[in-house]
Amino acid sequence: MWGQLLKWCCESDLFERAIRWQTRFLFRELDKSKEASSAILQPNIWGIIMKSRITKFAVAVIIAIAAVLSVSIFIKSVPAAFGIEQVIDAYNNVRFLHAKQLRPGQKNPNEFWIKSDEQGRVVKARYYLPETEDGIKLITWTPERTEHWAKSKHRFFIYQTKRIEGWMQSILEQCQPKLVMKKFLEDQKAGKVDIDTQKPAVIVATHKAEPKKEIYYIDQETGLITHIEFYRIENNREVLKSTTKFYDYNVPIDEKMFSLKDEIPKDVIVYDTINQLVGVSQGKMTDEQAAAETVRQFFQALVDKDYKKAGLIQGGMLEEYAKEEFGRLGVAKIISIGPAIPQPDWGHGFKVPCKLEIINSDGRKSIWKPGVYVRSGDDERHPDRWSITGGIETSMENIPLVLGTGIGLVIFLGILAFLVWHIWRKRKQKRKEGMQPDAF
Repeated sequence: MWGQLLKWCCESDLFERAIRWQTRFLFRELDKSKEASSAILQPNIWGIIMKSRITKFAVAVIIAIAAVLSVSIFIKSVPAAFGIEQVIDAYNNVRFLHAKQLRPGQKNPNEFWIKSDEQGRVVKARYYLPETEDGIKLITWTPERTEHWAKSKHRFFIYQTKRIEGWMQSILEQCQPKLVMKKFLEDQKAGKVDIDTQKPAVIVATHKAEPKKEIYYIDQETGLITHIEFYRIENNREVLKSTTKFYDYNVPIDEKMFSLKDEIPKDVIVYDTINQLVGVSQGKMTDEQAAAETVRQFFQALVDKDYKKAGLIQGGMLEEYAKEEFGRLGVAKIISIGPAIPQPDWGHGFKVPCKLEIINSDGRKSIWKPGVYVRSGDDERHPDRWSITGGIETSMENIPLVLGTGIGLVIFLGILAFLVWHIWRKRKQKRKEGMQPDAF
């Protein structure tokens, strides 16, 4: 009602005529009393104004308008000082985002490309991790398919996961803080976080329950967040954990960016857990039993030359790659498997020691003792299935050679005898020449 009244007043001729009439009336009355002191003038002005009914109504309207305008101006001025509402408005419709993340000591930044729907949910993502414990990784994600290219290991994984979605969504919300800022304000009211907006275009959020802090830097012209610094508090010191910078807001991303099929080399080793059932079912076995049984079935498949089964247990490696990768091992016999050793620092994983008999390409027999790593849950669609994740070195140069036919022992004793004979001969020659022989 008040809004309609004020709008009508502002748009009507009556309001304009009343303002003009009151202005002329005030100046005329002011001229009459210009010789009065300034201390008496202000009360007289108010008395003059309040003598007229029309004046009273006009002033009331003006005061109401001024009140509304002042509130509006205040609301609009707060973002300039505090940055919160302005940031929220600026990020309402971000559909495409390019971001980079850098940790202290990291030479090359992690890089992210994210696409969202109209509701602000991530629908596609691509990210590049140049420095990980497994080397360089390039990954694309959609709800139906994840493509993971481990460049350093020359591996290409195809699987389905929901874990990546949460990570990408958090990055999107960090740069689009409609929910984040709202939560900060709610947490501040609940006494969980302190928000400092004293510096221009900077929002500092310090958490009370956790030793951490974030600093948001805002572009004053656009209202967009340029970057965020994440700190952890250690011994009352702020230690920089990472910095995230945002680029290319709402710049459309080519759809080809969200698939790696045209980028991977032809000879890359492919693992597929979408189009085939991988791993070994746990059934009623304990975790230790399931881990050992997974390794036993894998090596038995190599003994039987069943490379399709071996590939399925090895995380979904396709049969042709499994044959090329593991056929060279020449596993002939399982001597012992286990017991499985829990790996507390490695999720739900185990290390399974093995003792195997292998046949080399020249027909010699060897004993190989690998420690194989296995775990369950890598296939989110079948969390009860166990797969091998590491510990199998397929390079024959790294497989210890312990010959069981006696040939190795003969060679070793022959080399040792030659060295002893060579040293004896040298000492004997020095004695003939009248020289003191060197000590061993």
